[in-house]
Amino acid sequence: MSSTRHAPPGSPLKQNRYASSPELETGLLANMVAKRCTVLPRPEDRELIWFVQSLSHQDGGLKRFAAELCELYAPRLATPAMQRLGAKPGQLYNARQVEQVRAEIPGGEFAYLLQGEDDLLTFLGNPSSPADPMDRYTGEWEREQQAAAAKRKDAAEKRPNTYAASIFSGLCRTAASDSLERHLTELCLDPAKPLAAGAPWFFPSLVSTLREYMAEWITRQQPRAVTSIGRNVCDALDYALESGRLVLIDGMARTGKTFAAKAWVAQHPGRARYVQVPSSKDEIGFFRAIASALGVSCGLSWKAVQLRDRIEDALKASKLMLVFDEAHYLFPTTDCRYSLPGRINWVMTALINQGVPVALVTTPQFIRTQKVVEARTNWTSEQFIGRIGHYQPLPDTLSADDLEAVAKTYVPQGDAKSIKALVLYAESSAKYLAGIEAVACRAQYIAGKEGRTATEYGDIKRAIQESVIPSDRAFASAMQPTPRARRSQPVKAFSAPLQARFTEPETGVQTPFSGREISPGGQRNRVAELDAVPG
Repeated sequence: MSSTRHAPPGSPLKQNRYASSPELETGLLANMVAKRCTVLPRPEDRELIWFVQSLSHQDGGLKRFAAELCELYAPRLATPAMQRLGAKPGQLYNARQVEQVRAEIPGGEFAYLLQGEDDLLTFLGNPSSPADPMDRYTGEWEREQQAAAAKRKDAAEKRPNTYAASIFSGLCRTAASDSLERHLTELCLDPAKPLAAGAPWFFPSLVSTLREYMAEWITRQQPRAVTSIGRNVCDALDYALESGRLVLIDGMARTGKTFAAKAWVAQHPGRARYVQVPSSKDEIGFFRAIASALGVSCGLSWKAVQLRDRIEDALKASKLMLVFDEAHYLFPTTDCRYSLPGRINWVMTALINQGVPVALVTTPQFIRTQKVVEARTNWTSEQFIGRIGHYQPLPDTLSADDLEAVAKTYVPQGDAKSIKALVLYAESSAKYLAGIEAVACRAQYIAGKEGRTATEYGDIKRAIQESVIPSDRAFASAMQPTPRARRSQPVKAFSAPLQARFTEPETGVQTPFSGREISPGGQRNRVAELDAVPG
């Protein structure tokens, strides 16, 4: 048996002996959740299940999610009777109320007995006849029976006729801490469990609470700044999700496409997944990226075809939308441009043809690479173009208002001068929106070194003038084409000629300069022109 599955006590220590520990298992498998969702007819129920599955793959997994539910909705950890009666601090339940509450707790009839009630477990534990038939004639057995009955009666009279509500509240909290994670797992995996009946006894409103939590989650994922490019991206993704068609979103780099795509996916956790296409040219890397986004298990020893089959099964059953960022890497790279675009063909046949919504977020490099592939191979793009339901070109630049809105997200407490400085730098920098982030992070670093948490205008100005601009200039200079080094010529020593007139100074030997001159040239850098920030 593999050492990752079994290691007897006392055996030599190997690192991989812990590889199969339950503590390392994170997230619900998408292909298993997809099978469970096939028996759920309502789209909103399937969306809820996929939302929980997405949370299971975040930090802490379902264990952390269950703990958060217990903390946020602590008053709902109560049986239906407790919710009707209330469970305030110091509140007491009378005998009738205790009977209602304990009937909803597994084993509650035996654990919370009232005054005068006999302990049935003790009664059933006493034998109805002597083990030795001779005991019946001696009378010893009857005396033992009478003593046991008297003892039970005395214990019944001493039992309380009221119970504190806090006892049952604590019982519900303990049960939730111990088993809520398991209930969430069964809710997402067990096809025999109806969603309405998936609530445990200690959390009867679990399903409705999950819906409420999902709505609040989506609200929290709303971006603080929505630019015109972000609105175009979200509108195109909405269309892809509702129509099930392929959407191609094309825009310049560093304009906020990725930010908008990630924010949109975060607002649709039960219906979409974000995939960053890897630049590697191997199939296994591509399918691992999709498997990671979906939550499909992918062993290191798996082959690409095994991983591909699991991904296809999960997507066909779930119809989760995939948003491919850096989609120009779907085409072959380097020398593989002479081969057919296998990733593009797979997206067409395995996803789009099967009704899986797909969106491609890319730069103009996508169209250029597509033309190169067509020119160098026998592949034609008619089928791919025919499947594009919508092509969304994005503006090359953002307005000043958009840049200001983005700047406010990075420096929420910044004054007008700080925001203006960030906008001016973004407009003059080749980094564009990334320039705002670079300056804001550097300014926060400067403020932190001085023991402050809030970023001031002086921090931003220092960050631009003393750090970011010099860094940009140095990088721009390094990116200039380097003059080709000339082979140094050997120095020839010439003897001094005889002078015709001794009054003239002797002509010395001129030795050529052997060093290289480096004079950066080429295109001017827009960043280098920003010498200072006004103010």
